[in-house]
Amino acid sequence: MLSADWVALDMESMLRECDGSIAAKDDQLRRLEESVKALQSEIARATEERRQAVAAREKAEHVLLKLRAAIDEAAGLRASQGQGPSRLRIVPPPLVPAPDNDALADLDREPTATAADPIRIDGSRSIAVMRIIGGDPCRAWRNTEVARLLEGEAKGADRRTRFLLESLHKQAVVEKIYSPDGKRTFYRLAAAWEAA
Repeated sequence: MLSADWVALDMESMLRECDGSIAAKDDQLRRLEESVKALQSEIARATEERRQAVAAREKAEHVLLKLRAAIDEAAGLRASQGQGPSRLRIVPPPLVPAPDNDALADLDREPTATAADPIRIDGSRSIAVMRIIGGDPCRAWRNTEVARLLEGEAKGADRRTRFLLESLHKQAVVEKIYSPDGKRTFYRLAAAWEAA
């Protein structure tokens, strides 16, 4: 027969084995719970991304349907006018006057001989521009240079000054000169003038 001491020792050994197994299972359960939480977080993120994708698809589909409806309506309108389908065409940019071979030398030549009768200039701003250009009649002026002297750094000064210079060019009191590459425009005194 087994002695009581041997049985006690065996039971103590069994308890230790059970404790070890329980601890191992607790650790395994903890890792599984962490994995489940991570998986649930991943599922939640994927679900939200799917919801956003579905919403974006519905919006895109709605826009596409509206676009197709507009195209159909436009086609019907064109057909009702008894004309063929409209055609798009590319409108070429305005031609830039090509500079001649003597363009660089032209910038340094003497100004065009003035007419016998001075051209009368109206408007205080036009007169101010003419005084700037007339202050150095042999110089070819850039629009931006005149604008800075006329208005400083005021917003829109370049555009307003270019308009004045083009107007004076049409009156033949200022001549327009292009750089060799045709990208820059210069203005220079072309005729005698006087304030109206």
